[in-house]
Amino acid sequence: MLNTSRLVHPPPASPPSAQRTVGAVWTGRRPYQDALADVLDALRETGTPLGDLIFLLRAEPQDSPLVTAALRGLGVRPGRIVYGTWLRDAPVRMEPGLGPCLTVRRRSRAVLFAHCDGQCPCGCHLSVAHIQFAERRRTAGRLTPLSRPLFEVIVSEYALTQPVAPGRAPVPGGQEAAVPLLLGRLTAGIAELLASAGTAAGPRPVFLANVSSAVSLLLGEGMAPGPRGGPYVLRRLIRMIGTELAVHGLPPALLTSVVATAEFAYREPLGFPGLSARSWGHVVEERDAFSRVLARGRNLLLRPGALSDRPGETARQLTRLWSERGVPLALSLRWCREAGMEPPLLHLALAQVRDVARHRPEPAAGSRPAAPAPGPWT
Repeated sequence: MLNTSRLVHPPPASPPSAQRTVGAVWTGRRPYQDALADVLDALRETGTPLGDLIFLLRAEPQDSPLVTAALRGLGVRPGRIVYGTWLRDAPVRMEPGLGPCLTVRRRSRAVLFAHCDGQCPCGCHLSVAHIQFAERRRTAGRLTPLSRPLFEVIVSEYALTQPVAPGRAPVPGGQEAAVPLLLGRLTAGIAELLASAGTAAGPRPVFLANVSSAVSLLLGEGMAPGPRGGPYVLRRLIRMIGTELAVHGLPPALLTSVVATAEFAYREPLGFPGLSARSWGHVVEERDAFSRVLARGRNLLLRPGALSDRPGETARQLTRLWSERGVPLALSLRWCREAGMEPPLLHLALAQVRDVARHRPEPAAGSRPAAPAPGPWT
């Protein structure tokens, strides 16, 4: 079961996989130790180091010993079990009143302080899985036992795609970045594709693997690119692949090959069915539409008299191409450099602020502006 909605707000500048969660539900009475053994085996297969896991348990007094005994039976040391801890990233629907709640966390590869533990709020530990043993249900404010208990586990793919230890060898043809855990095979495949295209550096294989895997999953769900909502997200993801290629001098036609690599190196190994001919038609349509946008944008930018000697005017032209024509700003800057012009970043930032203010809707007559939301320091 794949859930493309967010459980919580993802960290700033997080990759697209921050919005992907994998969940599973089992019904029927089952020993806690057997259910937890399946989860730990699945995490072990993804490359998650089990020795780094910390278990945060929230449960009623009568439920806590059952989960503790199950964890001890699986070899978890007592020091790695923390009681009575609630985390902001835990799903709201998981509450101890319905049954024991367990959050599995692991140490990040970017630990800031030596004293950081599983409850540290600075991001040194990541929540890998949230588990609910549902033994009861709430009806009209009263708790009643379930005839068939539920066992639910939710795994954030973002937690599983954190880089592994820095000592690992880099991907052939890629940068010195570490390979994400779940995207290793896809990252290597895209790196080989870029090398065969004649470039050994430039486009980021890890970034393309992350975006193309999200594209393949959404297309596999039957979604088609569109102007708003989820379809618009899919369109933007497809164009992010084309932008990454075009900024580094590669043709947008390579976009189809990147998605095809995600098909064979990501979807099929996970057991998903292949993309339909209709989905491939959507990819081709978006690729061709993006190519037309780039061709028109380049002609508009490099036409006689378009690039002014005044940095502010050039920055305004680039911003309008981005907001009105959909031409990526990074690509416009590349074209300017090829023409011997380098717009100052300060003028670009000011032009973007003015463009956002110009497109902001005016408040209705007689209406009062809303009070600003309280910040973290108020």
